[in-house]
Amino acid sequence: MIGIKGLIKIGALTFVGVLFALGFSWFFRSFLLGSEWGQLIWSMACAIGYLVVFTLQTFFIRANTHFAVAFLLQCIALLGFFITITTPVMILFAVVYALLLSASFGGRKILENTLKIDFWNISKLIVPKGIIALTLLISVFIPLHLQANKDVLPLSIATFDKVLVSSNVFVKRFYQDYDPSKSVEEIARTTTEQQLAAIPQAQNLKPVEREILIKRAMNDFYEQIFSYTGVTINPKDPFSKAAYGILEEKFNGLKDEAKLWIYIIFGSIIFISIASIMLPIRILVGLLAFFFYETLLALGFAHVTIESRPKETIILD
Repeated sequence: MIGIKGLIKIGALTFVGVLFALGFSWFFRSFLLGSEWGQLIWSMACAIGYLVVFTLQTFFIRANTHFAVAFLLQCIALLGFFITITTPVMILFAVVYALLLSASFGGRKILENTLKIDFWNISKLIVPKGIIALTLLISVFIPLHLQANKDVLPLSIATFDKVLVSSNVFVKRFYQDYDPSKSVEEIARTTTEQQLAAIPQAQNLKPVEREILIKRAMNDFYEQIFSYTGVTINPKDPFSKAAYGILEEKFNGLKDEAKLWIYIIFGSIIFISIASIMLPIRILVGLLAFFFYETLLALGFAHVTIESRPKETIILD
């Protein structure tokens, strides 16, 4: 049994975890709706903050009922801005809750069965499961959001522009004059002129004949794009806008079943991508959690005592 002070401290720790969980849910939903990368950064910061609190709870909360209630409230907060009464969301809630409970229970088991508290050994067990739980939320939230907006291309034109700009260095290795901000017409003309420059016979053409040949080649280029994509483009549009238009029209032409599989594959790729960088995330969370663990002990939030076995324990008083 613990006293009123201990219950207040558990409540405060739970409340901080709920705040971080709500922050993660709010900012991540804002990112999905607006595609603003700043919102994603704040969401990830809240996720790190929640994982730190999650780790600390394993050390400071001892009663099964207390940490079961704490994680229940935090799971509700994690899904707070996404909750709709649907089967996938309810299944997701149950899986995440079970992951968090099993992680904390496993860490608490080690804490109870060792004579000396080993923070790093316990954190190595519980933090990865917490990361997997949040990664699972992210990789399921995105397909659910996309499915709810299935008539809208999941990639905004602003994000698409950033992807094209980031690929400049790579593409320019093969095509020096690549610039997504140029119009399709400008790119087609530059490419045609370069090809003509490589043909010795073309150097003897008159300017009028050369211009006719260039325009004919450019029209052939536009027809080839149509034959490959089935989409008519406006040559005056910037390359990025024309490419996005093709992508959008092809996406809208897909059946709902095909879109659903795209969403599922996209979510799976995100899950694998985040899971593949779990080690640095775990180290970061572990370092932050250890800092706050030592700080809370130093401030008297809890204290370490030795039981008659002898054994170190943490007491909230």
